[in-house]
Amino acid sequence: MTDWREPLLGGLAPLPDGPTSEAVRAGVFELGDQAVVGAVWDFTVRGGSFGADEADVFVDAARLAARDGLPLVSFLRSGGTRLQQGMHALVGIPRALLALRDLAAARVPHVAIVDQPTTGGVWVIAAAADVRLGVAGATVGFSGARAIEAMTGVALGPGANTAESALAAGLVDDVVAPGDAPAALDALVATLAPDRPEPLGLPAPVPVPGRRGWEQVAHSREVGRLDGAALLGLLPGPGATPVPLLGGDHTVAAGVVRIAGRRMVVAAAAARRTSRVGAPGYRLLSRAARLAGRLDVPLVTLVDTPGADPLPDSEQAGVATVIGEAMSAVLDCAAPTVCVVHGEGGSGGALAAAVCDVVGVTPDGWFAALGPEGAAATLRTTPAEAADLMHVAPGDLLASGFADAMAPAEPDALRGWLVAQVEHVRATGVRRDRWAARLNGSPDER
Repeated sequence: MTDWREPLLGGLAPLPDGPTSEAVRAGVFELGDQAVVGAVWDFTVRGGSFGADEADVFVDAARLAARDGLPLVSFLRSGGTRLQQGMHALVGIPRALLALRDLAAARVPHVAIVDQPTTGGVWVIAAAADVRLGVAGATVGFSGARAIEAMTGVALGPGANTAESALAAGLVDDVVAPGDAPAALDALVATLAPDRPEPLGLPAPVPVPGRRGWEQVAHSREVGRLDGAALLGLLPGPGATPVPLLGGDHTVAAGVVRIAGRRMVVAAAAARRTSRVGAPGYRLLSRAARLAGRLDVPLVTLVDTPGADPLPDSEQAGVATVIGEAMSAVLDCAAPTVCVVHGEGGSGGALAAAVCDVVGVTPDGWFAALGPEGAAATLRTTPAEAADLMHVAPGDLLASGFADAMAPAEPDALRGWLVAQVEHVRATGVRRDRWAARLNGSPDER
């Protein structure tokens, strides 16, 4: 059977004076026009098991990638740890993770493609990658089927521990057929490659709409605007698609895009209009913020949600905890952060995605401490009165200092606006400590 990897790896140049192993080889190869460090598992050698020598090879590959600024791509086909070596093999996992930590400190991306099979400790290594691809039909899971049945007496059902089930759980970001894997890797690495900025004109200034609170809410709900997922998909421009980042549900859409040659990590909360964000969605927002920070790539958040999912299942999943974690991840992001409120902004569930260096609001956007209907029930008033009381319209958000600027709603104009905001944050050299202070003016408790 033809190995889909061979056309890519036929020119793999072994690492000079590097360690060698039976089941893992490493070297430099060309992926498109990008030099890449590859770590390649061979399942035909002891099931691709990961022993002490294999850990040496992987660590050396990660160090070379960090030193030379080359992306690391892990091609995984392994049954897991080499059990015959006992703890000598098992400690290869933390050794690999520490090497990947150094790679992260060097702001170099790591991509893993999990093939048939990927189980045991090497799945831990793959799960630590910035972007994870699965090969269609591959067995993917922390434990293999035979080991699970021997240890628990439970046989895995059909479809369990596969690349497809990992995709459904948000554990891999995409699943590709073997024949499509080279092109998918090429596009992915090209998107993650260092910036090559291209000129991009500034959009025309966006006027502040004169609508008051409830009028703005009604306009936002009625206007035919893009949802978060669609806006994310259009940001790279014609003919380009984001590199997807997945979570355990579909309430948040995220990906890495290139805008005029510049990388950005984008997270849309929520992905669909009127959708509330679940606990897995906030975990994805945290992941996007961490990835942006570690690669020093701007984080862009798109806000259009009534807030967090308030139903019991979400509460039991610890939604309050993950909201706090996501908000902290955005606040802590070391790269420039820009928020665009392009629709509804409801309560702390939306605020988790909005605590950025720059907050822009489009003519269709608004933000409230709680959605008008919920606020009306709490304050024993009408939704219209509640919206007016909370000063949710763009003009109010600008006056209070919550928002910094009007942003265009159209993708073509928004690209230029985002680039300008990122360059402004980078040029100032000092990030605003805006979220530690009160907003402008006095709270009006009419």
